[in-house]
Amino acid sequence: MVQIIANNRNRMDDMRMRAVMDHKQAEMMAFALNDPSKMPSVEEAYPFIKTVTKSVAEPEWKQDQLLLMQQSQKIKTARKFKKTT
Repeated sequence: MVQIIANNRNRMDDMRMRAVMDHKQAEMMAFALNDPSKMPSVEEAYPFIKTVTKSVAEPEWKQDQLLLMQQSQKIKTARKFKKTT
């Protein structure tokens, strides 16, 4: 499953690279014909080029767990320091 995801990601990266190169070539051709105003942007020409970022919010219990672990570590350190003095 991981390999399939990696292969799909590589394929999409290749498609993005080709899209950018195609767009640059078309942009140069438009400049050569002296009409670049009608040239669509890369995102308009290739809608898949936009990378979708998935924002994964950390669950509240994870934040609570992290806070609890930090507090317990402070208590352990204080107890250890108390025993040594």
